[in-house]
Amino acid sequence: MTDVVVYKEDGRYCSFPHIIKINNKLIAVFRRASNFSVQAALKGTHTHHDPDSEICLIESHDSGLSWDEKTFQVVYKSEYGVNDPSLTLLRDGTLLLRFVALKITKSLELDHFPKKIFSHRAEHGLVSEVVNNLLLSSVDNGTTWNYHSEIKCDHIGPSCSRDPLIELEDGSLIAPVYTGAPQRSDISWSLRSFDKGLTWGEPSIIGIDENGKFSERHGINYNETSLLSMGNGELLALVRGDETFHTTDEFMPVGGMGKLHLSRSYNGGMNWSNPVDTKIFGQPGHIISLGNHKFLCTYGYRKSPFGVRAVISHDNAISWDLENEIIIAEGFKSWDCGYPFSIMLSQDRVLTIFYANDQKGNRYIASKIWNL
Repeated sequence: MTDVVVYKEDGRYCSFPHIIKINNKLIAVFRRASNFSVQAALKGTHTHHDPDSEICLIESHDSGLSWDEKTFQVVYKSEYGVNDPSLTLLRDGTLLLRFVALKITKSLELDHFPKKIFSHRAEHGLVSEVVNNLLLSSVDNGTTWNYHSEIKCDHIGPSCSRDPLIELEDGSLIAPVYTGAPQRSDISWSLRSFDKGLTWGEPSIIGIDENGKFSERHGINYNETSLLSMGNGELLALVRGDETFHTTDEFMPVGGMGKLHLSRSYNGGMNWSNPVDTKIFGQPGHIISLGNHKFLCTYGYRKSPFGVRAVISHDNAISWDLENEIIIAEGFKSWDCGYPFSIMLSQDRVLTIFYANDQKGNRYIASKIWNL
């Protein structure tokens, strides 16, 4: 395996990367937060809600062996905190960047009572509300960006996501999003757009636990969902399912941990099968096709030794070869790592991007290039 540091900066908290291949270059996007997040992690009060955070981009022109600092740019920064960017290249050449926007306010400076509090961290003195998933677009392969739209669906309210949109054969788009916590356990949804993401509707539930209708602690939290189109209306959804909020002897003040679940649609995401436990311990996961009914699942591993792992299915994602689990990275100082995405560089060569942590509390973007 080849280790590559994609982006690292002292006093910065860089996390939640995504990667895409366009012609002869790779584009990575990620979240860069302030020293406030670094110091919180050092104190054990980790946070993923930082009012001073932004979406950044960097390119590689040698298949991920190095990353060109001259291509680094801040794509989005505003009064909102941000999280979880991802990229989708449409068939017409438009590049869409999706990310989550959060309104983060000092708790004793609130000028209104939020309609729904997403997080109140008294140890930080901050209250967070979800604004929504926002979209930017680029028509020059990521060189310049413009505001595109908001992924808004009044039926479900403001939503979060971690994963990219997918484009179906007719140019329609499907967005995996989630809502719920902390007032109830998270619900994973798919939304649909027929106008390149300008408007959204037709929400369909991928995963829900009715035991959690009064609290996220009462049921499985189905949230971050990796979608894969198999063609002819068949879709796979790999869904994170958090059940506990402790790892080893450490409480996790953000996120959670559990196993990955798989749901299927046979009508383009109009409805979904009940999520099935894959037995893969991961937070969250990403699924890609290797052809010939084989699939690769990459996932964060949030118990000691913390890191990133992968596993292969040889039977159309029905079962997974857990006896031959692939260790991509391990030995990080904290559970606060991972969030991997993988792309194929060639027929048997994989690049997996993720975020790591160091002894100073910095989070940084790293990758491994490895052979299947």
